[in-house]
Amino acid sequence: MRHYALFILGLILFTAGCSKAPREKAVTIVNAAQVDAVLLERLRAFAERELHVPVRAVERPKLAGKENFQALEKAAKRIKTDADVTLIVLSGFENESKHLILSSSNGIALVNVQALRIDDAEKFARRIERQVMRAAAFCFSLPPTPDPYCVTRNYYSLEDLDSMGRNFSPPWQGRFAEEAEKRGLASTVRVIRPQPVSP
Repeated sequence: MRHYALFILGLILFTAGCSKAPREKAVTIVNAAQVDAVLLERLRAFAERELHVPVRAVERPKLAGKENFQALEKAAKRIKTDADVTLIVLSGFENESKHLILSSSNGIALVNVQALRIDDAEKFARRIERQVMRAAAFCFSLPPTPDPYCVTRNYYSLEDLDSMGRNFSPPWQGRFAEEAEKRGLASTVRVIRPQPVSP
């Protein structure tokens, strides 16, 4: 009987040690078979550097092939976890002209990569970077800014999109940081404190 009790206790401790630690809260970019691994990592690193919060990138090829944005949003809701503060899905619909569709109340944004496609690889990557930044801002309820250089400003054509900046204006950076903190996102900005100088 004592061996049985020790076995059960050992099993409980083993299971507790193997349980998954909760994932860090992050902005999550989901690739629905729209970009290659190199571009996905570039998008993730760019967003993390500009947003100053953790950004995760995951592959979900099964999300590809949804017939419309509504079906994709429904599927995205099913995979979104509490650790995904915002889910930005890189999707593609050839017959859809919208570049970005938001469901801010659910924290989901859908980037229509097909509508942004161009033979110029750098221009294409920058278009997606801009949409990821816009998605993060608008999912946090930041409105478009009148600043002509801010990535959140309104635009009216792909050429107009190509001419705007890829990051937030200083006031919008501050507003995004406040909203991120409210949502439990840790800042990735490292504070360097001056070291005391010895005499």
